[in-house]
Amino acid sequence: STSRGLGDVYKRQGRKNISNDIGEDTMFLNVEESMEHRRKRRQPKKIRRIIILSISGIILLGVLLFGVLFYTINVEVVGNNRYSEAQIKEMVMKGPLSFNTLLMSKLKEHINLENIAFMESVDVEYLDRNTIRLHVSEKYPIGYVENDGSKYYFDKDGVVLESEKKTEESQGLNPEEVQDQEALSPEVIEEETAKQFHPELTDVPVVNGLEFPSAEVGKKLEVEDPSIFNSILGLARMADKYQIQPDSVEIGEDNVLTLHYGNVRIALGKDENLEDKMTRVAGILPKLNGESGVLHLEGFTNDTQNIIFERDL
Repeated sequence: STSRGLGDVYKRQGRKNISNDIGEDTMFLNVEESMEHRRKRRQPKKIRRIIILSISGIILLGVLLFGVLFYTINVEVVGNNRYSEAQIKEMVMKGPLSFNTLLMSKLKEHINLENIAFMESVDVEYLDRNTIRLHVSEKYPIGYVENDGSKYYFDKDGVVLESEKKTEESQGLNPEEVQDQEALSPEVIEEETAKQFHPELTDVPVVNGLEFPSAEVGKKLEVEDPSIFNSILGLARMADKYQIQPDSVEIGEDNVLTLHYGNVRIALGKDENLEDKMTRVAGILPKLNGESGVLHLEGFTNDTQNIIFERDL
């Protein structure tokens, strides 16, 4: 009985050892399985990260290539008269889009610039991957009138386009007087310095003799006979054609027209045969350099043989 009891004890201990060995093996298997499972779970994350980085790299490379291929190198400017090519570029070539010809021509094809004096708009044309052309549309003043110390520029319909303060030269003031006035008027200085772009207006003549109650930007000059603006427009076009812009245009009684070129006055009379008269002025004017007097073209026609120049005494 004693030996049987010892045998039972050894059998139970053997079973315990076997079960312990099996338990340990099972534990090791579970650990390995969990590690393998973790490795399998990590692999998709790595793959996703690699894919994301690859796509990001491709997109970045594409953006860089797009920027390099369509980088703006040449900018052509056409249609500008009042502002220089450099000024037009400064108005338009702003922001990141300006560095890319394709984006500039597609996303900023039409640029409104009416907030700048005498400007309307600029259209952007794509020429090649490194070149764009800027088509400038400007307002066309045919003359200006002076009122209350300012110049009011008007168009063919008599609508005031812009206004500006008269300079010290046009007002006949010496620099010391101007400095004193500006010292007393700081708001004027602030207004002038705020204007970034300054148009070229030396070819626009002052028009004297027009009577109007007031002048305001955006409104039409209220004159007795609005047809006078058609006459001024005709003069402006002919002056541009022959490059003989007058210093001033004088409107007399019954809308009689007189052009001033220094000390020479061209008496055109009424708006009759105006184109023929201006053609003759273009031929005669160079011969009157240094003269002082009146060239009479009031009754000029194509049959006129003699033209009188009356010298000042």
